[in-house]
Order: sequence, then C-alpha cells, then structure tokens
Amino acid sequence: MLSTDITFSDNLEELLERFSNENDCSLIIYCTAGKLQIEIDGQQRLIVPNDMVLCTPELIVGNYLRSPDMKCKTIAIRKHALDDIFYLCMREDIKWWEKSKYLIHNPIIHLNERQQELWQLFNRLFQLYREDSRSELSENIRHIFAQAAVYELLNWLEVNMENQPKEHKQSRQEILFRNFVKLLQETKGCQREVRWYATQLAVSPKYLSVACNAVAGKPAQMLINEVTVQEIKRQLRLTDRDVKEICVQLNFPSLSFFCKYTKQHLGMTAHQYRSSACKRPMPPTTPSILPLLGNCE
Repeated sequence: MLSTDITFSDNLEELLERFSNENDCSLIIYCTAGKLQIEIDGQQRLIVPNDMVLCTPELIVGNYLRSPDMKCKTIAIRKHALDDIFYLCMREDIKWWEKSKYLIHNPIIHLNERQQELWQLFNRLFQLYREDSRSELSENIRHIFAQAAVYELLNWLEVNMENQPKEHKQSRQEILFRNFVKLLQETKGCQREVRWYATQLAVSPKYLSVACNAVAGKPAQMLINEVTVQEIKRQLRLTDRDVKEICVQLNFPSLSFFCKYTKQHLGMTAHQYRSSACKRPMPPTTPSILPLLGNCE
C-alpha cells in the first residue's frame, strides 16, 4: 500500500505494480532518457524523453517494455488527493471539462523547452522533500508541489488542444451540458435539485438528464451529488467549521436532512468522516475535476 497521499519515486516498476493492484491512485510518469512502450486502454503507446503521461485509475495499463537506458520520474497520487486538486480546477477553470475529455484520449504530453525546465525545478523540489518526514508540514509541502505540478500539467494541455483539429460543431445536448456545468461551478453544491438547473436552462428536467447521460455518461442528479459531496468533504477536511455551519452554507433545509444526506453519500456521519480524514495529513490550501475523468465519451 502507498504510505502517503503523494509518493515520488524513480522506481517505475514498483509504482506501476501498486497502480495495477490498488486501483486507488493516479500516476504521472515523466521520461528523462531511453524509451518506454506501454499498453494503455488496449493501445500501444511509445514514451520518449520529455514525454509525460497521466494514468488515472479509469485507464487500463497493460504490459510494457523499456529500453535498458530508460529513466523516469514518477508521482503516485491517491484518488481523494487528486479529486481535491481536480475539484478546485472545476471551480476555477472554465475549460476543465474540455481538458479532462482531451486528457482521457490523449494521456501523453510532449514537453517543450520551457516546460522541461519547469518540470526539472519541480523534480528538484520533490527530491528535497521526498525523504523529509520532520513534521506534518513536510507532507503538506509535498501536497503543494503535487498540486502545482497538476495545475501546470492542465495548463500545458491548452497548448496541445490549440494544435488539434477543430472539433465538430457542438450539438444542442453538448451546449446544454456545458451550460449546466457552468451552473454547477457557480452553485458549488448549494443547489441539489435537477428541476432548479432545468428551470435556469429553460429545459425540462428529463431532457437535462438525457443530455448529461449522452455527453458525460451520468444523469444530472448524479453529477449534482458528486459536486455536493466533494464540497462537503472539502469543508470537513479543510475547514474548522462545525457541521451546522456547513449545513447552512450549503443551503440544506435542516441539520437532520444534511446528516442523512452525508451518511447516505459518505457511508458515515460528518463527524466520523472528519475524524477519519484528520488521521491523514491534510492539504494546506483550498483544494479540487469532479470524478468525471474516465467517463468522457
């Protein structure tokens, strides 16, 4: 098992084995020398120096071959830690959906000269703090580095996306879905009824759900719940607000309804989740895509 939320390693074999066995982490692999041929979702991919690949738990990583001189730097990030980072992206970046969709089908990015320099700086910082276990602050610092690295990775995607052929004209369902996602970004879990979103978008609740299913593979209510649950988890892990304050902030009708909702979606009470989360080092900043990665068609 991975001992921390964020693990940095030069040992590709070890982290690939953990990735295959645990199904609870994502890998960022950066090739510094040699070549790596690896099967990702049934496709053979060739990784060369200055290629970076992001493997999420939804991707199936199969057999691989590496050249004798192949060297790489690898980061393993547990799902809940990456969800935190992606959730913040969802809250702040209006292009997060396009980036997540693009990344699923294009998991390899070739770094240009400036990006290589940035990654070398990140790697140096990773190395300095990899064995540093003086206090919880060291773990928090590793979270900050990982968060910055993922942010940079998503930022680099924009350049890659601009160089791709223009997509087909968006359908009515795709446009509706994008507007729905924009509302989800704005409400941050404070509105939980499909009818409310459908009214804002001037469509029926049924059609909104059909559109979400067609574009994201999930009905509208499931997406709303995912945003709400992620926001509840963020509040419980990263703030000292009591349960009643969180209930009011997220616009729940009553404390008892909030407690029932939390128990249903987290499998435990809010207090139990907070107690369990506090046993792990917590990221020091307001974290963040929705667990939609892997469901983009």
